[in-house]
Amino acid sequence: MSAETPDERTAWDRTLEEATEMASDLRHKNWEVTVVRAGHVAAVAPDSGTELSGLIHIAPDDTGADLQSFLERGSLDQYSIYRRTIGRNLFLVTRISDPESRLAVILVGTVDLDRARPLAEQAHTREEIQLHVRLLDGTHLATFYHENPEHIFPEER
Repeated sequence: MSAETPDERTAWDRTLEEATEMASDLRHKNWEVTVVRAGHVAAVAPDSGTELSGLIHIAPDDTGADLQSFLERGSLDQYSIYRRTIGRNLFLVTRISDPESRLAVILVGTVDLDRARPLAEQAHTREEIQLHVRLLDGTHLATFYHENPEHIFPEER
């Protein structure tokens, strides 16, 4: 495991603060919000031979019931991506929402850009990326489809 630089620690703290503020703002507008703070985000390319591909958010065990309830009550098909890059780390806050039901899921995590390169390249080719939420024990909770991978991985021009 590599040591975090002060800039990376600050970026992670700022990312968590921004996700918390986003959730608080939505709650003040009478939305129901669940925040999924991923302990790890794996970037798995479609040609990796694994069951799932995309960004796989590994979530705490207490995430399951809230997220399942949201999926049963809303379409959760609108999304906004907020990102910051520090060194080789991409810090992400992804808001997935259903304005009609006033439900929002906020995914928070960080991705190693060096390890994500194969996924990013294939996502640009396919013009889609999947975001998954799994528990540590491997239980799959949700899959969200994002039609514009450039929001997550901007192509270098």
